[in-house]
Amino acid sequence: MKPLRTLLVFAGDATNLTLSYQHGWPRKIADHAGFDCVLMNLADVSLMERSRRRLVLGLKSFDVVLILHSVFSNACHLVGWPFETISKIEALKVYFIGNEYKLMPEKMAFCEGLGINLLVTQSHSIRVREIYAKRLSCDVIPIPNTGLDLDLFDSRTPPSERPIDVGYRAYDSPAYLGHNERREMHDRFLKAGKDSGLKVDLSLDPEDRFDEKGWANFLNQCRGQLGTEAGGDYFELTDATRLAVNAYLEDHPEAAVTELHDRFFANYENPVPMRIISGRNVEAAGTKTVQILLRGEYGGLFEPDTHYIPVSKDFSDIDVALQKLNDREYSEQVTENAYDLVRQELTYEKLVNRLHGAIRERC
Repeated sequence: MKPLRTLLVFAGDATNLTLSYQHGWPRKIADHAGFDCVLMNLADVSLMERSRRRLVLGLKSFDVVLILHSVFSNACHLVGWPFETISKIEALKVYFIGNEYKLMPEKMAFCEGLGINLLVTQSHSIRVREIYAKRLSCDVIPIPNTGLDLDLFDSRTPPSERPIDVGYRAYDSPAYLGHNERREMHDRFLKAGKDSGLKVDLSLDPEDRFDEKGWANFLNQCRGQLGTEAGGDYFELTDATRLAVNAYLEDHPEAAVTELHDRFFANYENPVPMRIISGRNVEAAGTKTVQILLRGEYGGLFEPDTHYIPVSKDFSDIDVALQKLNDREYSEQVTENAYDLVRQELTYEKLVNRLHGAIRERC
């Protein structure tokens, strides 16, 4: 069977180096035997690259156009004549939608303008997929936002020899998600870890984040890693709540999380969660770094006390979690379970195979 002639559209440069999935996906799809890829990096605005784009889009024909998360997560990189030209290509068009909590009206218009046939969501929720399918009248499939890159994320230092007991790197959650779990996780464990005499290295400062290799090295310095599910519990395509929260914060910049919750979320009708497993969870598991995570579904993949050390969202059991971290037999078993799971289910090779199969069914 011939490989699929594929236009692979992404945006990768120094501004997103700490988002490993935005570099891992184009690399691994391009390496897959089932795709014969022409790469289009929209972050490269050099004259030579812009000229090449015009040549490629003018002369090449494709079976599939693959548009990855980085094209439109925070800002849309596919605009102007490339957008118009790609919208007219007669091929199956696939869009990996990212940051499914902001700019959703714009992303829906983006899908409609391009004529997207297959939407790839990061959510495993049937309700989320139904909402997308109804809105866009296209097929929708779930694929986690990050795979395990076996070339980068592996256990090179035995956990017992790692100098940091608990590490953490994340962004603060925006207020319009309705929670501040990452901040609470950071603050609570910073105190509890120090009180317990543990060596902790925790930060929510963007300046302290790592590129792919640096992140893999950091994980190999940590015996344990904190984490949460990404996203929030109030999925909507209108951005109405996000815009309302942001407007309120402009007038009330000191508003507490509890005030925002009471005002915007306490009486929210029929909330649909948009919670996903994070690439940080996958990559930590791949390096045999035991994870202390807030209880959640984690894509229907990670189970508490099997793949991670659970912590309740009221943080009433932090001491129990730290006791489990220091129970070497328990920690090793949890670590091995998570390591086996991600290598069996969540490598990029497995995820790209899943993507390839879904596309083949529709070509």
